[in-house]
Amino acid sequence: MVTWANALSPVIIYDDLFKTGNDEIIETGDNSRSGLLKEGDYEFLAGSMHLIKLAGGATETQSFSFKSEKPYISLVFAFKSSSRFISRHNNKVFAEVQSNQAGIVFINDQVFENHLATEPGGELYMLNMTTEYFERFLSAENPLYDTFCQTLKENLPVLLNEKAIDITAKIKAPLFDIFQCGHKGYYKYLYVRSRLIELLMLLFQEYEMTFNKLPEICTSDSNLEKMYEVKDIIDSNLTRSCTLLDLAQQVGTNECYLKKHFKQVFGTTVFGYAHTQRMLRSREMLLNEDRKIAEVAKLSGYKHASHFTTAFKKYFGYLPHQIKILLLSLFHSSELPYSIEMLYCIPV
Repeated sequence: MVTWANALSPVIIYDDLFKTGNDEIIETGDNSRSGLLKEGDYEFLAGSMHLIKLAGGATETQSFSFKSEKPYISLVFAFKSSSRFISRHNNKVFAEVQSNQAGIVFINDQVFENHLATEPGGELYMLNMTTEYFERFLSAENPLYDTFCQTLKENLPVLLNEKAIDITAKIKAPLFDIFQCGHKGYYKYLYVRSRLIELLMLLFQEYEMTFNKLPEICTSDSNLEKMYEVKDIIDSNLTRSCTLLDLAQQVGTNECYLKKHFKQVFGTTVFGYAHTQRMLRSREMLLNEDRKIAEVAKLSGYKHASHFTTAFKKYFGYLPHQIKILLLSLFHSSELPYSIEMLYCIPV
């Protein structure tokens, strides 16, 4: 049984992963910057690219960490291995790539821990590139694009692809060509760059097809649990407003994922759900508790009673102070139980 190492690994510090010029090629044997390479491993550094292959000779685990001066994208390919990316900031897993799958990971400038578990003959390939280089080839029509832009804005490390990408034979071909290239120096740089562009194209294409096949509700058990956790946070904090970023950070996801998965699970947006709960709670307080409108407004998360009144009227169709007048009029109705029920239900 494989267990993950608990001790922090040494940090592999580069002055800047991508500071090397196109004419400066660093390979295994020239100057292995990482210090973690052993027989069967490989490293290549040039221009806007940093490539590394780690081979496992037996069932084992190892940990390593990179640090860059700026955020970057890591294409991760696992063969008979699995890789977990853990933030040292909060000690949470922010990305995981399973055996025979590929992942596209956004990594910010903080130190992260990578726990690699391999079976005999297992290999892990990581192709790191600047976010600018990655964005050059990412179409605005691709489902990854919005997630990438939002993640770049938030600057939080995350697995960009919602569902892992299976490594097809077409994807393997340019990947292996990159690491088995026989060219040297600048010609190798040109060759690797051309095959990397092809690899990106195939990944984007494969992910787009996978994404379009996803059912309407594609939330994993872990994401489903996070969405219900967000719901509980909202229900417990109706007196104050939380931003999407606050909620996302509290449950260990990002704003883009939160917006999409919450709507898939509950059929409404995060703010739509919070607004509905505030309105329902405020109506209940006005009906069943002896509170003034200003107090109810405050308990519903509104600083100004006038703003609350406007929102209440827009939502229910009547003003807050009219609710008890409506209730009194119902006492003279021959259909009292039905009428009270209607007061609770119109309009939601």
